[in-house]
Amino acid sequence: MKTIDKYILGRFLQILGFALVAFILVVLIVDIVENVDKFIDYKAPLGLVVYYYILYTPFIIILVLPVAVLLATMFTIGALARFQELTVMKASGLSLYRLAIPLLLAGFVISIAAIFFADIIMVPAEAKRDWLKRSQIEHRTDSDGIMLANVIKPGRDGWVVFARTYNENSRTAQDVLIQKIQNNQIAIAVTARQMAWSDSGWILDRATRRVFEGEKEIQFSRQDTLWAEFLSQTPETMSHKLKKPRDTRFFELLDLINLKRLMGQDTARDRVELYLKISHPFINFILIIIGIPLAANPKRSGGSIGLGLSVIISFIYFVILRAGQSFGYTHELPPVLAATIGNIIFMLIGLVMFFKARK
Repeated sequence: MKTIDKYILGRFLQILGFALVAFILVVLIVDIVENVDKFIDYKAPLGLVVYYYILYTPFIIILVLPVAVLLATMFTIGALARFQELTVMKASGLSLYRLAIPLLLAGFVISIAAIFFADIIMVPAEAKRDWLKRSQIEHRTDSDGIMLANVIKPGRDGWVVFARTYNENSRTAQDVLIQKIQNNQIAIAVTARQMAWSDSGWILDRATRRVFEGEKEIQFSRQDTLWAEFLSQTPETMSHKLKKPRDTRFFELLDLINLKRLMGQDTARDRVELYLKISHPFINFILIIIGIPLAANPKRSGGSIGLGLSVIISFIYFVILRAGQSFGYTHELPPVLAATIGNIIFMLIGLVMFFKARK
């Protein structure tokens, strides 16, 4: 890495770190001001409140990272343009394309890191934060947790339980369908009016059992009572509610989509959220492409202008992102396009601006 690359990259990372810390503090302070009366009403211990905001921080990082990246790009290139350093570098034979390389590489690495950070750290932290707020701070219990609806619970060896309702108190499920999935096909299907837990396992009431070879049914039987020793699901796992797609890790969501697809259920919303887990972090890379030509113009290299443009551009992106989600949820756009439409639009704009900029 040449000295000029280290110089540009070092300034970019320094500004990025400062911007991230500043944005995180702003969001935290605003949230604390809005909720401090609730914490007081619930008599939440200070340590619990601090832990709550520690768990909240990963979400804030992912939320403000694109704005911070764009701001760091604008300030880094803007300072070079404002103090004529950019002119000197160009005069020495370095084009804007060449000067952009360290920032583009940094943006790509940041995007990849954001994908893993969100999946490995943010998602579990958000789940724990929700639980902490609900049960430890607000001292609430799930009033609807006694009766769960439309339960889907995968288990070992390909066995999946589908139930219209599940009662946590009595440990019984109504209108049950149990399927064994092999090679993306239904090998065995068991239906029952009711499934109840006993010390020995699940007991199925008025059960029918069908065995398939490909799409052909080769065996059928009916029993008043059937002991389902093949099920690994327990009352505890049956009680766990399905998480929202955005609160589910990538491969967990992928497994859920595959299960729903096998059952013929709509997976549009889940697929949009799945693709967003990959596409959204790459806006960090794309915003660098947009920020470099914007800041290279001395007329737009001022600090206040850079901050204003960063906020406006980020706001427009999030509007397009939410619009794409809505269109994907309602099948007006294919899930892949719905999740990437913001990236596509901004990438095209950024490339046009980048190649039209003064070299």
